[in-house]
Amino acid sequence: MSSAGENPFAALLQEAPKSDCVAHKLVEEVLLFTLDKAGAANKRLLSLADVVVDTSDETLSEDLLAHALFERLMLTDTTQISGNASPDALESRAVHYLQGAFSRAERIQAEKKADCSKLLALILNNASTCMRQPDLFAPQNFAAQWMELFEKADEHDTTTQQFLVRVTCKVMEEDESMEALGALKAIFYPMLTELQKQIVKENLITLRNNIFWILGFFVRDKRAAILGELLIDYTTPNPKAKGGDYMDTLLGSLLCISILPKTQNGKFEFFKDLSLNHTDPALWTLLSNHQKSIFLLVKQLLVLSPETKKKTLQWLANCLDANLSRGHLWSSINLNLDQTVHSSASDSFMNNLCSVLTRLCAPLCEPTFKVLLVDPTYCAVADKDRVAKGVSLLKAHEETCLLPAEEGSERLTAEKYNFVTEIFYMTHKCFQLANRPCIERMNRVMRELQNTQTAYGEVVNSDPNNELTKNLMRMMMEQMQQVLCIKNTLSEPTNDTAMVKFFEASAIWLTEVAMLPRENFEQCLDKKDFSPQVLRNLELLSDTPPFVAPYMQSIPEIIIDNIAAYLNFCRRLNADQYLNIYASSHDAIFKMILLFMGSSGLVKNPHLRAKLAEALEFLLPTQVMGSNRQRFITHVFDNHPDRLKVVRSLLNVFVSIEMTGQSVQFEQKFNYRRPMYAIIEFLWTKKEHVQCFRDLAVEAEQNIEAIEPPIFLRFINLLINDAIFVLDESLSNLEQIKQLQQAQDNGEWNSLSHNERQQQLTNLHHLGMLARFDNILGRDTINTLKLLTTEIKSIFCHNSMVDRIAAMLNYFLLHLVGPRKERFNVKDKKEFEFDPAQTVLEISHIYINLSKNDSFCLAVSQDGRSYSDQLFSYAENILIRIGGGQLIGDMSEFAAKVKRMGAQYKEEQELLADAPDEYLDPIISTLMTDPVVLPSSKVTVDRSTIARHLLSDQTDPFNREPLTMDKVKSNEALKREIEQWIEGKRNAASSGSS
Repeated sequence: MSSAGENPFAALLQEAPKSDCVAHKLVEEVLLFTLDKAGAANKRLLSLADVVVDTSDETLSEDLLAHALFERLMLTDTTQISGNASPDALESRAVHYLQGAFSRAERIQAEKKADCSKLLALILNNASTCMRQPDLFAPQNFAAQWMELFEKADEHDTTTQQFLVRVTCKVMEEDESMEALGALKAIFYPMLTELQKQIVKENLITLRNNIFWILGFFVRDKRAAILGELLIDYTTPNPKAKGGDYMDTLLGSLLCISILPKTQNGKFEFFKDLSLNHTDPALWTLLSNHQKSIFLLVKQLLVLSPETKKKTLQWLANCLDANLSRGHLWSSINLNLDQTVHSSASDSFMNNLCSVLTRLCAPLCEPTFKVLLVDPTYCAVADKDRVAKGVSLLKAHEETCLLPAEEGSERLTAEKYNFVTEIFYMTHKCFQLANRPCIERMNRVMRELQNTQTAYGEVVNSDPNNELTKNLMRMMMEQMQQVLCIKNTLSEPTNDTAMVKFFEASAIWLTEVAMLPRENFEQCLDKKDFSPQVLRNLELLSDTPPFVAPYMQSIPEIIIDNIAAYLNFCRRLNADQYLNIYASSHDAIFKMILLFMGSSGLVKNPHLRAKLAEALEFLLPTQVMGSNRQRFITHVFDNHPDRLKVVRSLLNVFVSIEMTGQSVQFEQKFNYRRPMYAIIEFLWTKKEHVQCFRDLAVEAEQNIEAIEPPIFLRFINLLINDAIFVLDESLSNLEQIKQLQQAQDNGEWNSLSHNERQQQLTNLHHLGMLARFDNILGRDTINTLKLLTTEIKSIFCHNSMVDRIAAMLNYFLLHLVGPRKERFNVKDKKEFEFDPAQTVLEISHIYINLSKNDSFCLAVSQDGRSYSDQLFSYAENILIRIGGGQLIGDMSEFAAKVKRMGAQYKEEQELLADAPDEYLDPIISTLMTDPVVLPSSKVTVDRSTIARHLLSDQTDPFNREPLTMDKVKSNEALKREIEQWIEGKRNAASSGSS
């Protein structure tokens, strides 16, 4: 092949100008082949002399070189012409060979030994051809070859990434955008499918470290942002996908890997045979690293290009929308049913997604607090305006907001919404759909575990080896394993720290937007941007800020609800050590609670404000009922500048929840009230807070007939309502429990069928649960009354209040110490939290606290239902037995005073017994002392009677028309007439006795 006539490529060798040539030696060094047959063996190169042309020329033309390289790539079996070639020279996989050549060319170029630009261009041209026309190189599998390259690379190897980027850019240059993307997808989709198959088989421990390294190739370089677009396209399901379908995507398969099972009905893998307090730091580390890796991948997708950012946000928004059913009440109960398992994603998926979003919110938190750039009008944007205004989250406008919008009105919206706003609302939505159902599920399993432990305890002693005992033991271990897995997932320290910071930032944002001054709001209107921008940290001057911005109608309830749910979770699971570290979060959360808890002008929903009271209980530096925490250090109740607002705020929310209403389930009402009593008990240990209670009591007495009943008057009225309701319910339930226990002990159940016996046991258990709730709440209510009456007395003895508190105390004292007290003498009193001795002591303290007031003593004596001269004798006998001997002296003195005043009053009432009907109160049939006329019904009643009625019901009792105390008119003429009649009776009696 030495002559031009024999060799068709000879002309190429002869005609090419030097400037278009490449040194033969450089070709040999980079491409590892030669066209010089004679020199191939010595240099360990692949000889293409027999395939292309045999030449020993020092330079090769670009055209000849291009042909030679193409022929080299077409060789599927290089061993036939190998000679003494090296393994790299014999590489038959086209992508591997080209990447190796690219790497060698880059090294030579970097070392400035030679100009490799022509060779690099040639390599990239051929690599682009491989990508765009893979059929030319059949049967080579380029997807597998790229995967092998990525797996082989490490952090020290930069050339593989450079090669990928340069090849991608070349493909984009040579084809239209959509065609180029299609060509790349044809190569990389099969590779990603194979990668996903591997991921699906792994768990938290077995997952290979290089999975994220491989995926990183698609998102590391902004020059090849189309690869990120390809990745997010691959991991996006169809637009009508259900929540569970997102688990089947590439990103979803990574999000499913956790301490929890991948699927909702999957098998729990970790924490077998361990105690309920167990944590596993090694698993925590694995989970934290895994979540961090997913976060970095998602973050790269968000910053890679506007297109990848848009598609990634859309993926997140669609995923949350597809999983909305997780936020429904039934979800936490029914998620294990087969028909619902795939309709929404699993706990593992959602909790990992929440951790990713929380990490993305790091810039919103301290120290930068970019949360101040979050716009509060985001949830006001209608669907039709979403795209134009940059709102990704679907159905955001359907969220229940802090304040209701007026019917038919259009809410304020901003011009455009930034990324900070998007990620803030997405994270809160994800927490609602991820962590909260998970917490509910854990609470449910813990209750089931408690029931299983009780059942196991009942049967293990009688027959430890029977089948039922073994089954109960197995159930107990499975339930304990579930609790530990959920608990350890939710309380992983790194994620928990990020969560605390996020909720601190959210609390600051809520406070700032709620307290934005009017002049600043008007500036926001002009700019069409309503974010607070700066930290003003204004003082709380009133229950509701003087100006409430209209955008409060657009702030979703879930933001406050999430903070409350998180603090409640911490209280239950001893996960508060991270809150201890970040003391600044205490101040932010405390201020937010004070502001929103007591203000119906900021939060319409009283139940949400009650949840804030529960959150406030978490901040108490004392042991909290139902909490596993060892200690909690905070100084907000002593040092916070707004701390003196806590009493009024607490009483405001207390009166907004009506305990005895039918609209709320009893257990929920119990949960609302219980933390409020705990807070009051704690506040009573602080002098300045006790003074706040005193000040409110004085204010109440001064304004007792105001249009709006004073807050403290409404508070103690509800307190008495609570006490009457829960203690009465408790005694009723205890009486039924006693009857059931007696029937069981007497053998009456033996004649019942198995189903009937089970029904009786169920009844007993249900009554016991209700009695326990009642007794705890009754104890706390009575204790609160005892505390209040140590310092505040006169308002309890006001004529609108005194008869009720006296009747209540008498009623319960009679039942607890009277002749029929044995009706409530149940077995296992501790199980029902029934401590009659302590209740008697508390009631005795209240009597003594108010004993100096004559009105109270008279009211006690006039209670016809429960009072008798023997009542306090019964009480003294019980006090001696229960260690209350120190109270006997005071109680005896009080009893004597009550008896004396009762006798005097009885004598006077006998004197006035024949009062005309028009002098008697039409509601309670007693002689009126201060008659007033009701404006709409024109009925005359006693002032104290109508005042007492209006505390609970602000309507005229005779026609249900609205009524307030300021509307009633004194009937001065009738009052004088009654006074003259009484005076006449007394004078007549006096003359008669003389």
